[in-house]
Amino acid sequence: MTMISAKQFSEWLCDRFAEDKKGVCLSREDINHLTGRQSFSLGFVHDIHYELMPHGMAFVTDTSRETFYLVPIQKRNWRDHLEKQYERELFCNVLPLDKSGT
Repeated sequence: MTMISAKQFSEWLCDRFAEDKKGVCLSREDINHLTGRQSFSLGFVHDIHYELMPHGMAFVTDTSRETFYLVPIQKRNWRDHLEKQYERELFCNVLPLDKSGT
């Protein structure tokens, strides 16, 4: 198997999962197997993410960098979501986060 680039892998992911509404996860071993790599860097993950974002998909990892998540991106504004989820009067009581740290 030849080693494929982040762009090629992104295209493969997009072709297979673009319509998925919940997302999927892949292990480090899955990515090594699918790309033909023995290892890969965080830069490779960033490149995959960069290639997928225009298609409304994000590629992220957990803190241990052993599990990777391909998830659809929602372009729903947080304020619109709260206004629809709660009564408008309750939303008016939402205050900005305290930035002072006290």
